[in-house]
Amino acid sequence: MNGLPPRLVLAVVLSMATLSVGAATYRYVDDKGRVIYSDTMPPQQAGKGHQELAPSGRVVREVERVPLTEEERRRAEAARREAEEAKRRALEAQRRDRALLSSYTSEAEIDLVRDRALELEQLRITSLETQMNYASEKLAKANAAIAKRPDNPAKVHLQMREEAQSDLTGIALHLAQARKNLEAIRVKYDADKQRYRELKGLR
Repeated sequence: MNGLPPRLVLAVVLSMATLSVGAATYRYVDDKGRVIYSDTMPPQQAGKGHQELAPSGRVVREVERVPLTEEERRRAEAARREAEEAKRRALEAQRRDRALLSSYTSEAEIDLVRDRALELEQLRITSLETQMNYASEKLAKANAAIAKRPDNPAKVHLQMREEAQSDLTGIALHLAQARKNLEAIRVKYDADKQRYRELKGLR
């Protein structure tokens, strides 16, 4: 500003100071929960509340958030529930990892526990199959007795048939579940072993 008259220099300085004082800084929280400082307010932030700060950082104006609409409240509640569920899943995963590391000292131990679980489930299946054979024989005897007197079957044989049919239905359901359990056991322990390797840094 060399060569300018002193009064013009003063005018320029005062003008710059005025611009500096007039330039507001905005502080707001974005949709991800981050505190943002900016010299402009983005359009998508309109109605969500903000503060205007002086160069010193002092709050000179605070604009309150416009009350949420019913739809916004539903979205906010859904987001809150989703965040809580994600946190719960993360904590549960950490708990499982700690339990896995504290329960086993090697992959071989995981295999032993898996094989024992499979053996117990297979014993259950064998027992159910024996029960099914017995129920089938019982049903066959009842049907044979009823066939001899189709017009006037004995009450005891009708009851025997009903019991056998009921037993077979129940046993079949238990067998189907037990066979699913076999596969579930294999999947579970395979996943446990894979996770154990990851936690231990094994390849």
